[in-house]
Amino acid sequence: MRSPLDGITILDMTHWQNGPWGTVMLSDMGADVIKIEDPIGGDPGRAARGMQSNPDGPGTYFETMNRNKRAMTLNLKSQQGRDIFYTMAKKADVITQNYRKGVVDKLMVGYETIKEINPKLVYASVNGFGPKGPDSHDGVFDILGQARGGFMYLSSIPDDDISYRVGGGIADQVGAITLAYGVLLGIISRERFGVGQHVQTSQLGGQLMLQALALNGYLINGDLPQPRRRKNTPNPLFSIYKCADDRWVAIGCIQSDRYWRDFVQVLEIEQFEEDPRFCDMAARTANSAELVKILDGVFINRACDEWMALLKPRGVNCAKVQTYEDIPNDPQVTENDYITTVEHPTFGTLTEVGVPVSLSETPGWARTAAPEFGQHTEEILQEFGYDWDQITDFRDKGVI
Repeated sequence: MRSPLDGITILDMTHWQNGPWGTVMLSDMGADVIKIEDPIGGDPGRAARGMQSNPDGPGTYFETMNRNKRAMTLNLKSQQGRDIFYTMAKKADVITQNYRKGVVDKLMVGYETIKEINPKLVYASVNGFGPKGPDSHDGVFDILGQARGGFMYLSSIPDDDISYRVGGGIADQVGAITLAYGVLLGIISRERFGVGQHVQTSQLGGQLMLQALALNGYLINGDLPQPRRRKNTPNPLFSIYKCADDRWVAIGCIQSDRYWRDFVQVLEIEQFEEDPRFCDMAARTANSAELVKILDGVFINRACDEWMALLKPRGVNCAKVQTYEDIPNDPQVTENDYITTVEHPTFGTLTEVGVPVSLSETPGWARTAAPEFGQHTEEILQEFGYDWDQITDFRDKGVI
């Protein structure tokens, strides 16, 4: 089946995570992403195993950040390597890179050089803290992005200590998603107006976008975020409660007056429906600690699934607080293909996060496992017009 980006060729110089996940998203939608790595070492993400329990299994980090892509090695420090890159850039649609500011210019593969070769090419850059400003040359990893962008502060409220508690590389992921968004805008602009351009974003910019609602509260009205501990929540019907099986249920009724009657009936605490301490949202806010204590004493009497079965038919918004063990078996996840599989030549079938956007006529999907180091070098060079004698010469000279 066709996908939206079929026929789009991306030369991907991104590494680690703040970039590669964005090109995974584009590859899921059909783009031919050619991952270009230095012949010595390549993407350091290949060696990132972190806390992986099985050191002999597929590398979770690299596999996640590079599925569907084709990989080639190319020494951009050599003139021949740059010449090959220029040849490829003439035919490519997009170049992506996440080096520190100035690195691609030193390598002579920056935007100003490439636009002379292919004026219609979309050149997309993502860095740490933005293309301008005193820290635009600084490198970044996830912990720094969360710190600089305020997300670490937001996720630590109301604790006394700031902590790095949101894992999974959330700042890196959002930076990469923002890159993919920028690439798509560049492609659309080229198709509509016939111009290529330099698309620039950053991990810092992505973090601010992620927090737009909370941050705008401060920017517009001077309101700082005021999350409270669970037992002092301003709306006890917008909170979480522990159940008899040690699982937690989340209740999500922002307009709590609308749900209050059904809620107390399901919990069999109708005596509190007209209680002046709890009869409307203002009263419940004023007496929230008291009400949370009552609700804690009720929810602990049934298992989470029992509460879900009682609350949902009455229209009370609720969800189980799921663990990672729960997610692969969640029927909403499976029915919508939010979890998928790819075939790995060494490790067989791998289960991975799928594609969250469904298109009825031109769908995207996870296509192949992440490539081995330099796996497609010869194949790609042949596609761009090089013969075997030239390829052998390149390898002998360390160009590839």
